[in-house]
Amino acid sequence: MRPKRPRRGFDEAWKYAVQTFFREFLQLLFPQVFERVDWTRPPEFLSTNLYRLAPRARGKRWQSVDLLVKVYFRDGKARIVLIHIEIQAQPDPLFPLRMFVYYYHIFDDYDYADVVSLAVLADSDPNWRPASFERSVAGCNLQFEFPIVKLLDLEETELEQSDNPFALVVLAHLRALKTRGKPDLLMQEKIAVIRAMQDRGYTSEQVIALYKVVDYMITLSPEQEKLVKQVVRKFQEGREWPLTSLEEIAIEEGARKGVQQGIQQGIQQGIQQGIQQGIAEAIIRFLHARFGDAALELAPAIRAIESLEQLSDLNIQAARVSSLEEFAHALNRSVEVQQTPGGGS
Repeated sequence: MRPKRPRRGFDEAWKYAVQTFFREFLQLLFPQVFERVDWTRPPEFLSTNLYRLAPRARGKRWQSVDLLVKVYFRDGKARIVLIHIEIQAQPDPLFPLRMFVYYYHIFDDYDYADVVSLAVLADSDPNWRPASFERSVAGCNLQFEFPIVKLLDLEETELEQSDNPFALVVLAHLRALKTRGKPDLLMQEKIAVIRAMQDRGYTSEQVIALYKVVDYMITLSPEQEKLVKQVVRKFQEGREWPLTSLEEIAIEEGARKGVQQGIQQGIQQGIQQGIQQGIAEAIIRFLHARFGDAALELAPAIRAIESLEQLSDLNIQAARVSSLEEFAHALNRSVEVQQTPGGGS
């Protein structure tokens, strides 16, 4: 069984990412807040410990907020604004209440300062979208609303094309959600995300910071981690980073595992067709995880490939290509080879 990172690792990864790329975080996920901030004055990250804010909460779960940042707005008013950020990775019916509790404790402790509470919904339930807390008793009404961003709403193609470094953080998170429980796909996705760092021309410092985040969000077996780290080491050495032989080794290792799984399935069925089906289905699942439902249109053509050699090559191409269109071209070439007399194996 693949070892799981502790929950704290996920939390720390997101906090580290927001602290490192705070400006980019707001620009990508909360542009309406980004436009208000006076970026000529550096943001200040404050203590998130709520012991002193809520003494009675010592024995309760809600003892600290995720992030609290002091900024200044560009509205000409002599004031500070506290931006409170919560990253929620799973549905929680008490989350709206918790957001309100955090808000009023921060508001009270900092002498009634202006507070903006933001929620990043990083869970896998598309229907869970809490954005307010309400209470109404005997004519006394309370309504607390807070901005949210649902990561599932973001288009992966737009994230892939974005120059914003935080887009890769979100992309890594979404890929981890999609491939949860599929270690081979996870490894290929991790390589793809890391590879995108170099394609976008980030600095060494930015790449290293992003990798720290991705490393926690996309966890692999020790053997797979070794292969991926070799790819990262090439960048850290300050060399040019095209598709290196080390990266090819890592991709091909994942491909070989897919082939082996297909062979095992074929042996169990006792027929050659089972081997081909096992590899073809692995390719289809991986493409679907990377490019969404559009990849399913290629499924009939993939299943029609009879050559094990061509299927193995397509398995590698599925990890290398940067778009579904690029893979479709490779698939068409395989189909043409198969249709050529003597082209199949």
